[in-house]
Amino acid sequence: MSHKVDITLLGKTFSIRTEDDPDDVKAAVTLVQNQLDELRSMGSTLSTDRLMTLTALNLAGELLKKDGAQIQNMDAVLSALDDAVLQAEGLAKVPLR
Repeated sequence: MSHKVDITLLGKTFSIRTEDDPDDVKAAVTLVQNQLDELRSMGSTLSTDRLMTLTALNLAGELLKKDGAQIQNMDAVLSALDDAVLQAEGLAKVPLR
């Protein structure tokens, strides 16, 4: 079901239609606005376009780092499972007394 959600970024209000949960959309808006505020607090005066571009790049970079960490964690899990399977295979070959 499509939802109409009113959001505000950089003091401008927009109405969007989305299939996503409105609370999730608002949480995303808060995340973006926090990034925008953080960049603004650094004291440099940036155009709105540049500010939005830097915010998008910062958030994309964080997402890529997170995905990379998850992949590394999954590799560690798979490696541990491989070791467990090898140990189980070794135990299965040991004759019972």
